[in-house]
Amino acid sequence: MVKRINKKKIVSICPSRVSRSVCPSIKKTRRIRQDLFRLQRDPSITEKTIDKMRLKLKQKKNQGIAVDCEGCKYNVVQGEAVPVSAATA
Repeated sequence: MVKRINKKKIVSICPSRVSRSVCPSIKKTRRIRQDLFRLQRDPSITEKTIDKMRLKLKQKKNQGIAVDCEGCKYNVVQGEAVPVSAATA
């Protein structure tokens, strides 16, 4: 059976195979979501502020988490392949 990726849950899967609780990019997205939920419960917060947070979360989810992977300390780049003719010479 082939494992398919759900596009709606792409933000919760780290391409570097780091667990969700450790990945810095996923932490940023989850923090935005938590802040949004917290602000929605507070009656003193204006609707404009909540809309900004919703837009920020939507942009982050549309970007995906691979955007932050270049600076991620857990992202290990594999070495380049060496041609066989160069390795034997």
